[in-house]
Amino acid sequence: MPDVDYYAILGVRESVSDVELRSAYRKLVRRAHPDNGGNADTFQRIQYAYRKIRATRTETKPATHPTTTATRRRPDRWKRMICWSCGTRPARRPMVVVLTKLDEPDQQIGLPYCDWCWSQRVNVRDRRLVSALQTAGAMSKIGFALVVLALLGLLTMIGYLRFLFSPSDPLAPVVLMWVVIVVVLAAGMWPIVKRALAIRRTARDFHQRLVDHPPVNELLDLGYRF
Repeated sequence: MPDVDYYAILGVRESVSDVELRSAYRKLVRRAHPDNGGNADTFQRIQYAYRKIRATRTETKPATHPTTTATRRRPDRWKRMICWSCGTRPARRPMVVVLTKLDEPDQQIGLPYCDWCWSQRVNVRDRRLVSALQTAGAMSKIGFALVVLALLGLLTMIGYLRFLFSPSDPLAPVVLMWVVIVVVLAAGMWPIVKRALAIRRTARDFHQRLVDHPPVNELLDLGYRF
């Protein structure tokens, strides 16, 4: 097919890039496919024009000669990362904690962790915090039972004073019962408060470990948050 403008058949200029040429070819060949109601001759002409253009471009490209110098493959981005916690290069893709600037959400910085640091230093502490928040120890359970007992005693005392107590009754048993209720309530609240303070202290230590690291401290000063 001499004197045929194959670029015109595909509807592109001669200066079009390979990517744009391929995109235009796919659109035309999809539209002209006989299964989509297109014309078979047009479909074949588009395919032929694309093959001719590709062949011409391949012939005009400078030939590459093999050399003895080995080409260096660019490593994956994660292989150049250094663990923020231990400072070593991870052998596998690291877990990345992302810090986001609150006033500018599009600005983010990732802190990579190797598998060991994530599982032993970060993830374990997170699981401990979650476990501490979701479960209660033996002393906390005993304290909760004492608090319930004190509340039941308080309801009993209110019912007694409301319906059974008279001004002529002695006050000593009533005062004694109030003292017992207060003591039981305090004994029940003590382990609960102690465990809550321990959870808060653990969370504060975990947060302080992040904040004390100079790079993170600078990021937090700039407005970045987890």
